[in-house]
Amino acid sequence: MGRGGHGGVSLRMATFGLACLAGTAWPPGDARAESATLSPAGDATLIENPTGALANGSGPALFAGRISASTGAIRRAVIAFDVASVIPPGSTITRAVLRLSMSATNAGPAPVRLHRLTADWGEGTSVAGGGGGAPSTPGDATWLHRRFDDTYWTAPGGDFDPVARAVTLVDQPGVYVWGSTPEMVEDVQVWIDDPEGNDGWLLAGDEGRPTTVKRFDSREHPEEANRPLLEVDYVPPCVPDPLGPGYWRRQCEAPGFTEWVLPCADRLLTDLGLPGIEACHALLSEPPQSCEARAARKLSVLVLNVCARRLQTSCPVSPEEGACVSASVGDLLREISDLIRAGDCRRAGGCAGILPD
Repeated sequence: MGRGGHGGVSLRMATFGLACLAGTAWPPGDARAESATLSPAGDATLIENPTGALANGSGPALFAGRISASTGAIRRAVIAFDVASVIPPGSTITRAVLRLSMSATNAGPAPVRLHRLTADWGEGTSVAGGGGGAPSTPGDATWLHRRFDDTYWTAPGGDFDPVARAVTLVDQPGVYVWGSTPEMVEDVQVWIDDPEGNDGWLLAGDEGRPTTVKRFDSREHPEEANRPLLEVDYVPPCVPDPLGPGYWRRQCEAPGFTEWVLPCADRLLTDLGLPGIEACHALLSEPPQSCEARAARKLSVLVLNVCARRLQTSCPVSPEEGACVSASVGDLLREISDLIRAGDCRRAGGCAGILPD
């Protein structure tokens, strides 16, 4: 968010667990990873102007590039995401992708560079219908000001690392992505480790030729589907506190449990290729006479602990002789589900020594 913060926050998460607002998302090669999708905490356009009198802090669009005017033609967009409010401290970032909807242009292909900002900034109430800007309001980021009208950038046009973190060629209207690049991953990691140092990114278009400006939809755009998004994959730190089947059986019989964690468990079991297993049904079917029932109960308890954030997919497990060989909870989920689908319920039921009885 940067020192001093940027406006309000509108966040959306796509990670199993943590209220389970969406399904699992494990990138290839790392079954432990979780994902978060964030809306911006702030965005604005810096309008080139010798006095900082023009801004666009709360308009429905962001601009990057150069308009056709002979003076005051450059436009740069700034954007920030409050990643530390969603991703647990101590997490390791593995992927970062910025998605923007470009909605208007008078030019052909033009590179748009993503730079790391090195100073915090504000988002005022100025609203410009187009790229010309509107009168600056208190707190606006302008060409001269980090916050209008008494806090300045070190250099006009914003303080940012001149080395681009990612570059995307933007042509006609559509959705464009930046990343994932090692530099973007590094930025998000820094923002997790030091939230006060999160000043966001700056988008700079082709500023050497006239009429290269690209219009992107901002976080204030009336169509939610068009607003900017940051997708982050990460490996959470392990803070294990799992509970056994007795606890989860009581929860399955408690009012409100279906709204709390079961939707997450259903999605996770579906993602694991086992949509026929219902966590509470597996736990409440007493006694679990068959080998298949015991394996389903073991997997259900593991899934419920993950969805309730009592286990993280990064937590290590001790391989057990003759049973599963996974080294982490995330890998263990996959291994048990694969064994159940293969009909090897004996090995599946003997796994997950991390769980209490």
